[in-house]
Amino acid sequence: APIIIMAAFSKSIPHGCYEIGHTWSTSCTTSAFQVTVGAFQESLKIYAPLYIIAAILRRRKLDYYVHKLLPEILQSTSFLTANGGFYIMFFCILRKLLGKFYIWSAGFGAALPASYLAILIERKSR
Repeated sequence: APIIIMAAFSKSIPHGCYEIGHTWSTSCTTSAFQVTVGAFQESLKIYAPLYIIAAILRRRKLDYYVHKLLPEILQSTSFLTANGGFYIMFFCILRKLLGKFYIWSAGFGAALPASYLAILIERKSR
């Protein structure tokens, strides 16, 4: 069984970044930028209402709304944005470094460093 698993992980996928990861653009740089912008927009839609509702339910004082709410929203938004942007960047970087995709490189290989870097951005309490 271990030999079968090793054989499965060593199989390559004979396609490029454009064919698998960013079919809307042939450029890795353009695609990474577009994914990052889209991730920022969607992250803001998620985190702004979430933090505002949480602040209302926790009955935060005016000082929180004036000084802390926006930085907290932007920090969490940056976390999710970085995760999306770094994923597509590492997706393309690994493809270029390895010369092709492998089963592990298109998913786990790109997600691990992207998630690690994104976690460094998120608030410590989260």
